[in-house]
Amino acid sequence: MLSTLKQYFGYANFRAYQKEVIDQILDKRDCLAVMATGSGKSLCYQVPPLLLEKTAIVISPLISLMQDQVMSLKQRGIRAEFLGSAQTDGSVHTKAQTGHFHLLFMTPEKACSTPLSFWLKLLEAGICLFAVDEAHCISEWGHDFRVEYKQLNKLRGVLLEVPFVALTATATEKVRIDIINSLKMNNPYVAVGSFDRKNLFYGVKHFNRSLPFVDELVQEISKYARKAGSTIIYCTTIKDVEQIHKSLQEAGIKTGIYHGQMSSKAREESHRSFVRDELLVMVATIAFGMGIDKPNIRQVIHYGCPKSIESYYQESGRCGRDGIPSVCWLYYTRADFAKADFYCGGLRTENQRRAVMESLMAAQHYCLLTTCRRKFLLNYFGEKFSVEKCGNCDNCMVSKRERDMSKESFLLMSCIQSCEGNWGLNMPVDVLRGSRAKKILNAHFDKLPFHGLGKDYSSNWWKSLAYQLISHGYLVETFRDTYKFVRVSPKGKQFIQSARPDHQPALILPLTDEMVEDEEQQCTTGGVGELNSMATLECEQLSEAEAQIFHMLLDERTKLAKSIGTAPYAVCGDQTIKKIALVRPSTKARLANIDGVNQHLVVRHGDYLLQAIRDLSQELNLSLDGGANLQTANTRKANQVPNHKKLTPAKLDAWKMWHENGLPIQKIANFPGRSAPIKEGTVVEYLLEAAHGGLQIEWTRLCGEVGLSRERLSEIEGAISKVGSREKLKLIKDELPEDISYAHIKICLAMQNCGFSPEVTPPSHLDTLKADEFVESESGMVSTDTSCLDTVPEVEISVKIMATHCSSDHNEETSSLMVRIAQDQDVHPINDANVLSPKKRQKVDIPEESSTALEATESSILDWLKNYDEGVFMRDILEHFNGSKEELVIDLLSSLESDFVIFKKNDLYMLL
Repeated sequence: MLSTLKQYFGYANFRAYQKEVIDQILDKRDCLAVMATGSGKSLCYQVPPLLLEKTAIVISPLISLMQDQVMSLKQRGIRAEFLGSAQTDGSVHTKAQTGHFHLLFMTPEKACSTPLSFWLKLLEAGICLFAVDEAHCISEWGHDFRVEYKQLNKLRGVLLEVPFVALTATATEKVRIDIINSLKMNNPYVAVGSFDRKNLFYGVKHFNRSLPFVDELVQEISKYARKAGSTIIYCTTIKDVEQIHKSLQEAGIKTGIYHGQMSSKAREESHRSFVRDELLVMVATIAFGMGIDKPNIRQVIHYGCPKSIESYYQESGRCGRDGIPSVCWLYYTRADFAKADFYCGGLRTENQRRAVMESLMAAQHYCLLTTCRRKFLLNYFGEKFSVEKCGNCDNCMVSKRERDMSKESFLLMSCIQSCEGNWGLNMPVDVLRGSRAKKILNAHFDKLPFHGLGKDYSSNWWKSLAYQLISHGYLVETFRDTYKFVRVSPKGKQFIQSARPDHQPALILPLTDEMVEDEEQQCTTGGVGELNSMATLECEQLSEAEAQIFHMLLDERTKLAKSIGTAPYAVCGDQTIKKIALVRPSTKARLANIDGVNQHLVVRHGDYLLQAIRDLSQELNLSLDGGANLQTANTRKANQVPNHKKLTPAKLDAWKMWHENGLPIQKIANFPGRSAPIKEGTVVEYLLEAAHGGLQIEWTRLCGEVGLSRERLSEIEGAISKVGSREKLKLIKDELPEDISYAHIKICLAMQNCGFSPEVTPPSHLDTLKADEFVESESGMVSTDTSCLDTVPEVEISVKIMATHCSSDHNEETSSLMVRIAQDQDVHPINDANVLSPKKRQKVDIPEESSTALEATESSILDWLKNYDEGVFMRDILEHFNGSKEELVIDLLSSLESDFVIFKKNDLYMLL
């Protein structure tokens, strides 16, 4: 056996399972071999005919694959041929039935249609085995089910005493059982090798199908092409195949194309050229998946999520078959996950539809993973992977940012539970985002207390969180027919029940790329190579080096948090880390001066942080105690501002509604056509970006809407001159009164960039209270309608607006800020019952209380709120509990809100 192996194949020893399977075949025992691509499973059926000098029949799904194998075997001195429509040699059939060939390949259709006389003559000459390659095609549970494969068992009655050998690289336990039953195997020997392709790197990215992305993809592929490495790009549609093929050819890269609408001759020519290294890249649909037997493919790219893990594993398995390190990238969009109807359309049985749905859901989970991808793949095929990190996938090589997601998870799981598990993810996500779609109104889900509480995040952000919770066992996704349903698992219910005022367990989860992108102002999603990091750089207004140290410091924070057994956010927030990255302090005193750094952090962890800052700054050639870099970054950004053609559709639509249709900012933010309202401050940001992009802005009108008077503009310009820098917004803000917001500063800077002077704006008596509609924290704008509060001191308005913003991520920071404001100012409760605007909800009809001053406690507030199902305004709460200081009441409300006991909606406090 070893001499035959050496003679024909050049190997001195067999690989794992090869000899065992061959021994069983020689004993005429049926066999099932499940072995990874590149592990040498074809040798299992190639060696026996050489030893026994009998013919081996090999069933293969594709003529192109048969041709490749025949070509290869002939080069080894082995007599091999194929029977099929593409065979031009008329003598092959005659030679085959006389036992001339060692190996005879045919498709399942050809095998089943071949006359009985042929099989009887060949049996007389000698058949040593009947091999079924790509055997997963037999199973209805397999990802490439073919009805013709099911008919092969009819030959068992003809080929008596001939061992049947099934071989595949991708088969779950369910598929293995189906293969054995379908081929009527008798006590088969089953060999299941490792699925671990150690030389392959696995990576996944979310992307947008667009020409700019294709251009980036072409650039990245060209790097591999120059290194003489072959690449396969699998696309889910012929349109994508043709688009990418055209772009690669225009870039001067030798590229082939392969899809089902090409003629057989064109496909064969393209396939042959690629196999022979005449082409560096093959762009193909999945029809090319099993039709390639090329060992030196260095990169396999999936342009779109495949329909199953099995097909992905098989197609990516074409990469690095020679054992040399190679790369597998998968690019997906959310639209890829909504193709169940398309994939199930032509299926005949419920089993087939169920198999496709299960496979599609598994592929979706793989795309959205934040843990080891190799571990997921191996576990899917039933193989245990003992370590948590493989060290050779994107998730294991790049640290994920982590955060306590307990509040967001509670909201999502509670909303799903309220929807009674009868919907997919779209419904609860739309409820959280405040949609008033017909389906929500009909189900009365707009009455749920969760309605609108999640509008600060996009739909994709919430869906990414949902799949995190699914992968961690808090949610369960099921399906009926082609429809998906999501429900809360027992583990999730336990979490919901444990979220009480006195005990709220932390839930630390990593942020997916989509979640990070969404939180960074919803920038264009990452593309190939460095495109994603460049998008992040644009969002954060950091230089490239500063962006690097920022992410490095996030990693250091994660290490520190793990060492002390706490959540990363509890050490300090991301915004604080960003400021540390900008300043890079050299002493504890300078570290303590950074906004967001508390004494505990300085005393307990200051030395650790300062050492990390010194080491990382030195590594990146950044100076300590910096400040000039921010100006450099913004100068670069100004030089790279896109024109209006590169504005996102949302930003361009906002500008058109404001400029061309004359809609006010408030109406644009709450436009009925939106799935959920957006902040008015976001609309202002969109308009400013439109101005930077060269679109016309009526500055007088914009200033009038946001309450930016001529006098305020002069104050801002004076502050800019005093600070001496247009980029240091925080320092500029510190020089200005509280009623001037970051939005006002940004508008002033934009006007200066466009060459407009303060004289274009109205004087102060024409914008009495507009400024209060755009109160803003440093991290972002908060908009509110305060036109009704004519007699309310501005500081109280700020306190109210901050209270409104308490439902965001920064509850503790916000509530402490409210307390500081209340302490620093002489704030009194509002006693004028006519303050409320007629446009807003009317004041709750509260019975007159006795003159005794009532003091507020958590229990007294909760007991009182039980009387008002539709909620109570802050002013009414302050009036009722007039025996307590306002800052104490606000603090208690913030505490109850953060503990999920109450919530705020439309400025009304309600019991959850």
